[in-house]
Amino acid sequence: MDILIRNYYDGYEGELEIQFIKGSIKGERKIISIWEGYFDDIMRQFQPGKHGWQGLAYYYNLDIGWEEADYWKIPDLNEVLMEFNSLNTEKLQFKDSKNVLQEICDLICDAINTNQNIYICKD
Repeated sequence: MDILIRNYYDGYEGELEIQFIKGSIKGERKIISIWEGYFDDIMRQFQPGKHGWQGLAYYYNLDIGWEEADYWKIPDLNEVLMEFNSLNTEKLQFKDSKNVLQEICDLICDAINTNQNIYICKD
């Protein structure tokens, strides 16, 4: 049975939706559905380092990986969690982006602690 959290997509129906899915693609899953604007707001906070884009920002800014597949497995959850935790949430444009970021971080922590995967799906 899926656990679906739609708080951050409700009201944006018809616009692009990003789903963070913990668990297997066909088994029991926890899914956080968010409006793409929140995801973009979060991802815009990252800046390239001296060696270019790193982590999830690399895939996001080069439109590879998660843009090419229906379900894209995040390759290194520990790295992504560290990146997200390093963001200055005061620079986020939308009021709810901070809450979205916290939901995603909680989902990633849970996946790490239970040895599960997280997938991103763009709908």
